[in-house]
Amino acid sequence: MRLFALAILASAGLFGNSLIAQEAEPVVKKGDSIDSVAAQKAPEVGSAGDRELPGSPPRPQRKSLRKAFFLSLVLPGAGEYYSGSKTQARAFLGAEAAIWSFAGYSKFQGEMWRRDYRNYAALRAGANSLIGDDLYYQSIYEYPTSAVYNEEIWAEARLMYPDDPQAQAAYVSDKLYTGQDYWAWQTAAEWYQYRGLRVKSQEALHRISYSYAAALLNRLLSSVNAARLARQHNRTSLRRAGLLDHWQLRLACGEGGQPGIILGKEF
Repeated sequence: MRLFALAILASAGLFGNSLIAQEAEPVVKKGDSIDSVAAQKAPEVGSAGDRELPGSPPRPQRKSLRKAFFLSLVLPGAGEYYSGSKTQARAFLGAEAAIWSFAGYSKFQGEMWRRDYRNYAALRAGANSLIGDDLYYQSIYEYPTSAVYNEEIWAEARLMYPDDPQAQAAYVSDKLYTGQDYWAWQTAAEWYQYRGLRVKSQEALHRISYSYAAALLNRLLSSVNAARLARQHNRTSLRRAGLLDHWQLRLACGEGGQPGIILGKEF
């Protein structure tokens, strides 16, 4: 927002001698040195244009909308704190903490149930607990025994290469589970127990992706809100300074210490 101002500086001829600060002649007394007389004639340090007259409105304290936006984009609540709203800053920061706490708890649950179903498969079905490949445990989930799984792989090979035994053998060579990788569930109840533990683990780990989406949404909402608060803060500051949405007449000092009048409007 720009301030379009029509400045009318009063001169000595317009306002008369009463508005102009006349330079006083130094008072010389008997015995005064040259330095003391020069000190009386020396002007005050500082420009009169940098000083505001008593009773003038406070200068507006502006906040950067861009800075507020990107602060909250990095850390939700930071832009609100920068814009002066500590209550909303705590709200967005608290939401961010809750989101990542939920993600951490979901990961803890998922890893815990993963250890449980793998140990359960090794204990009840004789599975190889040293294998970390998830495809192995997915096969245990889908087939009651490794023999049934292996037969399914051979059936696929014969279907794909009906007249080529060598191609069939090549196809199944890295897909079969034999030796220590063998498993066999003794009862359907134990198999279903394993399947339930695996589903719980996968669902808990999948909830982490919801946390990522919620964290992104929280950042976007906080960024937009922070920019809005910064804009609101700027408008409030301008209103308190008397610069918003109306013409105003102010007294000010121009260059050389001359008094003047500033007529302006904020739009």
